[in-house]
Amino acid sequence: MTHLLSDEFFETLGGPKPEHPFDLLDAYRFDTCFRQMGNGSVLDVGAYLGDFLKLVIRDGREAFGSEINDTRVKLVNSIVGSDVVSLGFRNGALDGFETNSVDNVVCMETVEHIIDDKFAVSELCRVARKRVVITVPYREKVEQILCTHCNTFTPHHGHQHSYDHGSFDQLVPQGWKIVQEKSFAARITRIVRRLLPETRLSIPLLRWLDIVVPGPGRWLLIVLEIAQ
Repeated sequence: MTHLLSDEFFETLGGPKPEHPFDLLDAYRFDTCFRQMGNGSVLDVGAYLGDFLKLVIRDGREAFGSEINDTRVKLVNSIVGSDVVSLGFRNGALDGFETNSVDNVVCMETVEHIIDDKFAVSELCRVARKRVVITVPYREKVEQILCTHCNTFTPHHGHQHSYDHGSFDQLVPQGWKIVQEKSFAARITRIVRRLLPETRLSIPLLRWLDIVVPGPGRWLLIVLEIAQ
């Protein structure tokens, strides 16, 4: 790997800084990823505030998570009420997890932060036994801002890459294949979600809207499996 960020950099990031509260669109994203998993254990890479891990634990599955610094690890473990989250995925590395050690690896809105995203995807696949589920921003225009401390330009929100259909073709390691690739959470879906009360029918309605009124979505979903 090249251009490694230091451990000090990751610790300096501190805790999560959500720009908006968890809402129905997030619940729809989690439901979309949850439906793509096979049976068995789950590793949530970039566990953030633990909302996806709660779904996994509630489903009775063996759950694991990773976060990039001690502050975030302690926070998410306190939220889910169990020490299932450990330090990992700095610069895309999952050194704390053995090869083929978890059935499903899920990584939502995290790969775009890694400078060497090809290495990051290879690590997700190395750890997984069955499936890897990834979401990243779709067709995002990555903006550069001038850092007032070092006087160099740096990606806004730390996003290093922009992804479109086909972007992952060159990132998937040998022995793995893409079994699904789609954008989801189209504009009409995002508009309607602001008007909906949160009921058991809300997420199925958003899923239906994405099917009948297709369009560029907010996120790109990539599902990987071992090639037979």
